[in-house]
Amino acid sequence: MADKRCENGHFIDETWDLCPYCPVATADVEVPVVRPNRFGVPEGPRPAPAPGDSQRRPTAVVPSTGTLARDAALAIEADPIERTVAVQKLDPLAQPKRYVVAWLIGLNGAARGESFAVRIGRNVLGRDRRSDVVVSDDQASSHHADLVFRPEERRFILMDHNSTNGTYVNEGEIEPRRDLAAKDIVRIGSHKFLFMPLCSEGFYWDEEGILK
Repeated sequence: MADKRCENGHFIDETWDLCPYCPVATADVEVPVVRPNRFGVPEGPRPAPAPGDSQRRPTAVVPSTGTLARDAALAIEADPIERTVAVQKLDPLAQPKRYVVAWLIGLNGAARGESFAVRIGRNVLGRDRRSDVVVSDDQASSHHADLVFRPEERRFILMDHNSTNGTYVNEGEIEPRRDLAAKDIVRIGSHKFLFMPLCSEGFYWDEEGILK
């Protein structure tokens, strides 16, 4: 049986109408298009328009209100929307809040008339700007003393931190610590502070931060 040539020059059997060696012609392939509708549910594939349809004017179809509500209910039942809810996590390593339990009030110098909060736990007194109570005095050490409040004992304890010039309460040097009472006068260098407690035996912060 004689052979023939296709349009691209391939030798094929003369009974064949299509050449198996030629690439398939790239016709318009129908590509399914999926778009979400207004309820979040994907619509089915839309077929590509047939030849000549581009000349036709599309006809708008408006669903009735009842049909629209029914479609929305079915969409919600069929595919509920998942939502992520943010939950605040509690840090177990976070330090408890340090409530104010007393004040030191400056009596002279640059601190005269100023108040300094004393909080639960240890409070650093000294010339260093990072101290809880900054004492701007050349005779004060960078970390001069510690004022500690122990809530379980309701005690205020002033402790000298190996300072060069010592720490004084009511003009008596503490060696190395002393409990403070209301209206005691603390002196560091030439600066004097009046001690005024907030918490006492019957007046303190409980575990929930409520003042008793």
